[in-house]
Formats: sequence, structure tokens, C-alpha cells
Amino acid sequence: MAGWQLIRFQFIFPLILLVLFLMDGNLAASLGFLMKEPIHAMPMMTFTWLFYAIQFGVEKKLPYYTYVVLFGILFDVFYTGILGTYTLAFLVGTFAMEKLRPYFDERMMSGLLLLLIGLMIYLFVTYVAGQLIGAANLSLLAFIVYLFMPTALFNLVVAAIFYYPAWGLFQRLG
Repeated sequence: MAGWQLIRFQFIFPLILLVLFLMDGNLAASLGFLMKEPIHAMPMMTFTWLFYAIQFGVEKKLPYYTYVVLFGILFDVFYTGILGTYTLAFLVGTFAMEKLRPYFDERMMSGLLLLLIGLMIYLFVTYVAGQLIGAANLSLLAFIVYLFMPTALFNLVVAAIFYYPAWGLFQRLG
């Protein structure tokens, strides 16, 4: 990769990450049908962008885990007010996806399975953290049925729609 391409990539990647971070909050606030009681489907565009970086092998060309921690802290500050929950969830979810990545190929279905595993870990970490600090008061079964399954379905559909455009963008930039 030429030096100017690396600089361009290192500028565009966090910029898109910031836009998706803001979109996560906007989508959660504006798409009321995602949050109809008792079902909650949380948009996780930021996490999906981090997944794309792992899936398409560009995380090694970036200060990747710096972005993971930074945006985890931003999630904690802006969306929950509890420092550490999303930071830990982002770290554990992305680390697990990175370690499992060699066992998957670049086909979309393999990638979506890897994302599903990452989402599962991410959401489970937030659930356990919520239980430990007393912020969550639902059973594990209710969590799986009313939060995990709708969130996973919504985000897998979105990730499938943007899989090839993201792949093309990463090919062009990286």
C-alpha cells in the first residue's frame, strides 16, 4: 500500500467510525419500531464497522484497539453514563472476532457467522455487567428473546446489506 493510501485510510476509517457512532444513537432514537415493548433491537453500526475491519484484514494497518477503546468510552459516556461497560464489551467482542477470524473465510455467510459470535459476546458482556451493577433486571431467557435475538437479526441484516460495499471500500482504501 502506498504511503498516501495509508494516510487516507487512517483518516477515513475513524471518520466513518465516528459517523456510525452518531448513527447508532440516532437510529435508536428515531426508529421507534425497533424499541417497541417488550422487544428491543439495538442498532450496532459501530461494532459492525469494527467487524468489517477484522473481516477484511485491515485492523493491522490501524491503531485498531485504540479506536475500540476510544469508541467504547464514547459509548459509555454518551449512551449509558456508566464507564467501562461498553468499553469492555467492545474489547472482548472485537478481540474474540479477531482470534476466531483465521477459522472463517471472506465469504459473506462466514463473515456474518463471525459477526453473530461477536454480537453474542458483546451483548452477553453488557448483560452480565448490567446484572453486576444492578442496571439490568431481566432474566437470561428474557434477555435472549427480547434483546439478543432482535438485535442480532437487525444487525445481521444491516451487515449483509453493507457487506460488499464495505468490502469494496476497504479494497479501494487499503
